[in-house]
Amino acid sequence: MNEIAKEMNVILKEKSPTIFSLLSDFGKEIYMPKGIISQSAEAKMHAYECNATIGIAKENGEPMHLTAVNKFFNYLTPSEIFPYATPFGLPELRKLWKEKILRENELEDKNISIPIVTHALTNGLMLVGDLFINAGDDIYIPDKLWGNYKLIYQLRYKANIVNYDFFDDSLKGFNINALKKVLNNSKKEKLVLLFNFPNNPTGYTPKEKEADAIKEIVIEFAKKGKKILVVADDAYFGLSFEDDLLEGSIFSKFAGAHPNIVAVKLDGFTKELFVWGFRIGFITFADYAQNKIVYEIMEKKTAASIRCSISNCSHPAQSICLKLLSEGNFKEEKEEKFQELKRRAEKVKEIVNNEKFKKLWDVYPFNSGYFMCLRLKGINSNKVREHALKEYGIGTIAIGNSDLRIAFSSVPIEKLDKLFDLLAKSIRELKV
Repeated sequence: MNEIAKEMNVILKEKSPTIFSLLSDFGKEIYMPKGIISQSAEAKMHAYECNATIGIAKENGEPMHLTAVNKFFNYLTPSEIFPYATPFGLPELRKLWKEKILRENELEDKNISIPIVTHALTNGLMLVGDLFINAGDDIYIPDKLWGNYKLIYQLRYKANIVNYDFFDDSLKGFNINALKKVLNNSKKEKLVLLFNFPNNPTGYTPKEKEADAIKEIVIEFAKKGKKILVVADDAYFGLSFEDDLLEGSIFSKFAGAHPNIVAVKLDGFTKELFVWGFRIGFITFADYAQNKIVYEIMEKKTAASIRCSISNCSHPAQSICLKLLSEGNFKEEKEEKFQELKRRAEKVKEIVNNEKFKKLWDVYPFNSGYFMCLRLKGINSNKVREHALKEYGIGTIAIGNSDLRIAFSSVPIEKLDKLFDLLAKSIRELKV
């Protein structure tokens, strides 16, 4: 093992034994070398005559660039577009995103690390895999889950995804008892829990009291000596359409909750500001010790993992996001978009719970995000999906044998009635 990594691990083991115990083999071995990145940073501060460190081309004191490319950017300077960003991300963007997390989750500065910029949230999930997941580890995720988790954690990292029922039998809310039961069955000292609220595919966010119950259960196992990593996939953060739901992120419930718990928050601009193609996200850590050195080490390990995989994230996308956050002139327009999504969700709720559909499907509760799910009665969901697509041009996502996911976020409100009428028609035709 490299000497820098050894030094990092000695500090982690002393200052935060829980983080150290949760690290994967790779997470223990990864380090930021004192190579091109650190030498270039040093040269940037002191090389007043010539700086021959970074592998970009320059002319006339700014990054060399093509006018044919630069003409697409009216509001950014060449230095905000063309150079590499660091593996950590733009410092000011990281600072502003941390302030946003603290503000929206009622946390204090020392509670969390400085976020590292990721290539959107999927890259953040992979970084969790790099830093914390060994082959054979168990990851506890409710059974209503984004399919990409399986590709990332089962296929890439060779972990075991252990599912439990997301909803209780009455389909009224989060299944607290199922979570407790599945954790109680674990024989391992290390527990990794992944929560995604608002949930993809169901569009459900727990009520505040449900979130408190989740926290109590996890702390109960932490008190028994389990070392627990809680990962919050906050891809759809802020898109809550009802008043009594979890405020902020489930991450905030676990920041400093118990010495045996480490929390990780994954989020980004992608859905929050409707810039899906920008691919800018963040990974943030919360440790009970709240030790600045520990956080700096985890930031370095994360940046090193980025460095040896994708190198760094898009500089122009980060620059745009930085200007949005620093200038703050998007909030009114963002609220308009939020209200439009809320109107669609309310319209869908009105439609799908109509008595005329009662014999065709059950409705999983939904209150947030982009999606909702139907549980079809007595018919295979993929057959319905194929029929509705081929016969009526209706696109949906079949999940398992009976669930059908509808992204109401992508359907104009005036077409929602027709969408569900044609789904119902497809079911009736297939049942004949």
